[in-house]
Amino acid sequence: MPKNEKDKKKMPLFDTFKTSAAVGLLMQQISAVPCIEGNQIPEMPYSYHLSSETSNQIRGLMMDDSINYIKDLTALLNRAYRVLLGSNDPQLELTIATLDPVQTDLLELQLRGLEGAIKNVYARCSEEQIGLVKPALFATAQARASAVKLNHLIDQMKKPVHIVESNIDMEGIRALAKHGSEVFSSGNFH
Repeated sequence: MPKNEKDKKKMPLFDTFKTSAAVGLLMQQISAVPCIEGNQIPEMPYSYHLSSETSNQIRGLMMDDSINYIKDLTALLNRAYRVLLGSNDPQLELTIATLDPVQTDLLELQLRGLEGAIKNVYARCSEEQIGLVKPALFATAQARASAVKLNHLIDQMKKPVHIVESNIDMEGIRALAKHGSEVFSSGNFH
């Protein structure tokens, strides 16, 4: 394994998100810069001609669509959890393969990153802006919790059950439990 592969696995998650965000911003910045050849003047997008009120309405509609998408994702994750919980042994491997644990792990990480970004915005908001950010924060937190719950169930279902044979004296265990109960109810611990 090359050295950078080892280093890549040691990279902290937070730095990974910062790096991804920086690369994403840079790529958007490059695509936003017009390429002017000769004396051609780039046309301005229509959004530049909209009033600030119209822009706020569009932004609000886009925010509502995003929140609804995240709520639909939460419902889908909860339904996947119920399906996996109700599957029996012959269906188990097929159900887990259909859910694709790698994708659900990635989804959980993305939701954690989104939730962290929204929390940072929420912390810096004024009182009137908090009402706009809070629904997005709650929807994202619920989706992240559903993804975590599904990933934990997938991990539990993938691990084989180990049955341990024991030759413990059950009568001795019962006597010990009875003695402990009597001491506790009497209050004489010493």
